[in-house]
Amino acid sequence: MLENFRLLSNLFLETQKLLPILKKNRPMKNKNLISLTVALAFVLLAMTGILLFVKQKAHFIEMTHTIFGLLFIGFAIFHILNNWDSIKAYSKDRKSGSIKKELVVASLITGIILVLSVTEVLEPVAEFGRIFASGAKRPQTVNFAEKKTLDSTKGHAVVLLLQKGKEGSMAGVSVEVADTTGKVLETLLAADKEMKGPPANLLLQTKIASAAPFDLILTFTHEGKSNKVSRRVQSMDAGVLSLEKQEGLIERAYLEIQ
Repeated sequence: MLENFRLLSNLFLETQKLLPILKKNRPMKNKNLISLTVALAFVLLAMTGILLFVKQKAHFIEMTHTIFGLLFIGFAIFHILNNWDSIKAYSKDRKSGSIKKELVVASLITGIILVLSVTEVLEPVAEFGRIFASGAKRPQTVNFAEKKTLDSTKGHAVVLLLQKGKEGSMAGVSVEVADTTGKVLETLLAADKEMKGPPANLLLQTKIASAAPFDLILTFTHEGKSNKVSRRVQSMDAGVLSLEKQEGLIERAYLEIQ
């Protein structure tokens, strides 16, 4: 906020230097003002448009492009109104009243480009600027669905953080606790049968009443097919356990024992 105030103060001081020019008695023509504003806005639109074309999509670039785009539209409307007689002369023959070829060709060019853009035929042209973009990849956002179960039962409070792999990304997940012989002792989370849309990664807050050692069973279910992954927990001492990655199903998983 303070930096913005300083910027506005400096802008105000620089503007004061232009006052002697503005105070001259020569009348200002609206047509000249609008034409010059449209021209300057076009220059800034062109600069920011090129930056966006080469995928330099910093927020201030997008914001500047949007603001000057709106300014360009507003003053362009006034420009058209001020030059309406000339535009009519470009479009229609004054003597016969027939439409000129220039208007037909201009309309065809605009219409064809619009259709090709909307139908994404020109996508290779729009995306060509990627070759000038930085090769560094933006970090991907990882979303987690938070769930809480067995809150009223006794046991060790735990938090399971599960990021799915590529093959397991569309699967629902159930979490169970089994003894070392494979007998299921507790169900910490059942797969959501009424879930809509792709299942998210999992952040599960729950409680485990079973004594260690035990196996944590993660079952990935998708389109009637199930894949089970078992991870042995040797101790319930407080801390964070890193669970081994499973290719395609588990990208990373952690069990925090509280």
